[in-house]
Amino acid sequence: MIDASASIEEIKQYIKNHKKEPIKFYITWLDNITKQKIIFIVEEILRKYKIEKYASDAVYIIMELISNTIKARYLHIITIKILEEKFPHFTKKIESGEYFDDYDIMSEYSNILKDDDTKNELKEYIRLENKLIKDIDNNIPIDEIKYSKLLLCNQDIKNKLTIKLLSRINKNDIYFEIVNDAPLTMISRTRIDSKRLTFKEYYNKNLIEKFFTEQLDNSESAGFGLALCDLRLFNQNLEPHNHLQIYDENNKTHSKLILPIRKEFSFIVYNKY
Repeated sequence: MIDASASIEEIKQYIKNHKKEPIKFYITWLDNITKQKIIFIVEEILRKYKIEKYASDAVYIIMELISNTIKARYLHIITIKILEEKFPHFTKKIESGEYFDDYDIMSEYSNILKDDDTKNELKEYIRLENKLIKDIDNNIPIDEIKYSKLLLCNQDIKNKLTIKLLSRINKNDIYFEIVNDAPLTMISRTRIDSKRLTFKEYYNKNLIEKFFTEQLDNSESAGFGLALCDLRLFNQNLEPHNHLQIYDENNKTHSKLILPIRKEFSFIVYNKY
């Protein structure tokens, strides 16, 4: 396991010494130094297996997935806070992590996700985080008062809600997987699947630009980003729904990018007669 505090050299040695083990990289902020380390991990692994041709697209897709995951993490935190304030009798189950299978709690959870006040608070979190990352990138000491909302949020979830970038390799494929401890609700999953399917229909009709003008609005930035990810996969002759999978497993959100190591060969059998 490595985290964002590790140096490039430490990451390089870790990859070298753990050839057969999954690589786990823990992420808190997506500042420039963390981005550089993620790029290094991806490029180092792809170079090792001689599929550098995927590097630019893989980095773009992974960064997009991580950005979406960070937003989902904040949205989860905001939603849980509102749930506990509005429904104090839910608190015990929430604190024990036993609420995922509770219909009443998850129904209210989904309602809060869709609420405009929730979306506005998410925008405030993202705005504040962008300022914090700018300070980090400019080597400005973190102002604990100015960013107390963010810092407290991350302290509270340190051992309960994390974002991980994992890399696994088998004889045919390389897997880059982003795991978020926040759940993927049925509403969110349906929205994601629907937008990706719609984009595929536009792509097949060679109407890509029309998709972005007709199908998306300012509230659907995740849908916009995933469409661009799918477009990059199409351009690499990879079927997006096979090579970019987003799903819920054990109440965690998984976003998995799958890149082939070996080419798939098609054989034509000729009839001799």
